[in-house]
Amino acid sequence: MKKLITYTKEQVQQIRGLLNGVTVMGVQNCKQIAVIAQILDSGIPADVNVGKPEKKEGEG
Repeated sequence: MKKLITYTKEQVQQIRGLLNGVTVMGVQNCKQIAVIAQILDSGIPADVNVGKPEKKEGEG
């Protein structure tokens, strides 16, 4: 079982918008990156089964 961090669709859209606005330098960019970090830090851990799917009863 692997651990994943989950985010809402709105959080991902906000991150995408902030990343698209980041340029090479400037104080405003630092603020945007701080907001991105805060959103990423607020993710919710979830257990997810990754691997071979289990066979259902009656399958060969």
